[in-house]
Amino acid sequence: MSQNIDLQCHTTASDGKLTPTELVNLAIGKRLAAIAITDHDSVGGIDEALKAAKGKNIEIIVGVEISCDDPGFVDTHILGLFIDHKSSLLNNLLKRAKESRTRQKKGMIMELKKLGFSISYNEVNSIAKGEIGRPHIAQVLLEKNPGEFSSTDEIFDTLIGVGKKAFVERKNKINAKEAVQAIHSAKGLAFVAHPGVYRNFDVNKFIRYFVKNGGDGIETYYQYKSSRHKVTKETSESLNKKFQLTAKKLNLLQTGGSDFHGKEQQKLGELKVPYKVLEELKKHLKK
Repeated sequence: MSQNIDLQCHTTASDGKLTPTELVNLAIGKRLAAIAITDHDSVGGIDEALKAAKGKNIEIIVGVEISCDDPGFVDTHILGLFIDHKSSLLNNLLKRAKESRTRQKKGMIMELKKLGFSISYNEVNSIAKGEIGRPHIAQVLLEKNPGEFSSTDEIFDTLIGVGKKAFVERKNKINAKEAVQAIHSAKGLAFVAHPGVYRNFDVNKFIRYFVKNGGDGIETYYQYKSSRHKVTKETSESLNKKFQLTAKKLNLLQTGGSDFHGKEQQKLGELKVPYKVLEELKKHLKK
């Protein structure tokens, strides 16, 4: 059994390609010791994942990834790990997030229509088995406009990324403090997800803001080359080292995950996150 783990994975409960059962089986096949189910604004895949892993040689960490917006810090993601996914306060927050997410995506589809693209909410919703996300919008645009876009990455970079022509900000926004409080109420730990991804603000300021609002740690092992902001393997490793130093300097907890969505270019288990990362988090929870 590998002593590697992956504490950020997505399923069809949000914008992942694999069902929770398929993800668990893949992780077992890759000989991972543990994975976290961290769907966007949803805990809808948790029970299925736990059932699929029961009696098998893998540990499931119950998690969530909450989308947040704060003044000066737009479109950030907060990971919750070791949560009680039945928590009423957390689920009320996720319900609000879902409503806000749906309004935002409808608004973006309207903006795309104004730009001359043929796309409807029903088309996008039909391919979203869980929570609707921008990747679903990009997928529809790519399929309906052959030759116009080279990839979904290009669609994000030109149309639906933060600040682009068809991007619409969320209303009734969830802020980082609310996300942290909901995660803590569910007995979990809160982390800044993929800090090296953010390009529209000073991430170090956001980390300090997050800590000021009760945050516990940051994601310091991440597969940046598989994100929309493609970088070399060396740059990705350099970013991880940078945030590991930040975590030590600020006395923050560390976590790590590949942000696996089951996309063609992603390979579960490729990012080597040592089991000691999980051990340290468990030690903290026992205190």
